[in-house]
Amino acid sequence: MGEQLVTAPVMSVEGRRFRIRGWMVAAVAVVAVFVFRAVSVWSASADYGGVDADGHWIDAQGAVVPSAPPSVSVVGHASPLVLVLIVLAGVVGVTLPATLARYGRHRAGRIVRVVALVAIPVLVVVGVGVYSFWQSAFVLDQVQRQTLPVTSFPWGGATVTVEHMTR
Repeated sequence: MGEQLVTAPVMSVEGRRFRIRGWMVAAVAVVAVFVFRAVSVWSASADYGGVDADGHWIDAQGAVVPSAPPSVSVVGHASPLVLVLIVLAGVVGVTLPATLARYGRHRAGRIVRVVALVAIPVLVVVGVGVYSFWQSAFVLDQVQRQTLPVTSFPWGGATVTVEHMTR
């Protein structure tokens, strides 16, 4: 007689759908804060004079001056504003979806998490890009051209120290 064959799928496509969880948003926010703080630190310095062969102080044009010429050092750092925005996006991405789910708005909560997860790296990349361009185009140019005070950009700050040269 004929044999009965029973067929069963070897592999079935089953499982849970990938969902962005709150801990993922929190982890991305923490990493983003550390990356932004690490990447946005820089320093530059310039001496606006020196000492001639006879041991006299000279300015940047080479003229002898009675006192030591200035020396400027600038240290750039991350803006607290950007760090607050990153943390705020992380907090909203973690807490708001749970609140929306409580009121039956699960889909809106998923959208909020996706937006938060995209916004955090965008803040870091755009912040570092704009901040680096500003610092290289304006601040370092001002230091080299002896323009004081040095202006900073809202995405970051700069600490300017003006001293006199020492021998």
